[in-house]
Amino acid sequence: MDYTSIILAISAAILSGMGTAIISGIRETRREKNRQNEREQDQLKLEIKDLKISLYKLERDLTEWKDKYYNAIQDLIVVKSELENALVQLNLVELNELDSEI
Repeated sequence: MDYTSIILAISAAILSGMGTAIISGIRETRREKNRQNEREQDQLKLEIKDLKISLYKLERDLTEWKDKYYNAIQDLIVVKSELENALVQLNLVELNELDSEI
């Protein structure tokens, strides 16, 4: 073997090793990016779950407040009706008193 063959063989081995290392590095970088994307997606999914839970709680609270509001309106209507009946009764009593005085 001559020196040129040895140098070419060593150069080929070095280039092959470097090529393999570069390709391996590129693959590892892609894998790491994929893992990072998966972690970010998992984090986003957890945040969405938390937001859904918060939304559910807000909807439940809103429903409770609506029920309280409608109950208060219903109570107000009842009290207003009773007040109107009392005023009518007072007017009738006053009219009866006026009629009896005349």
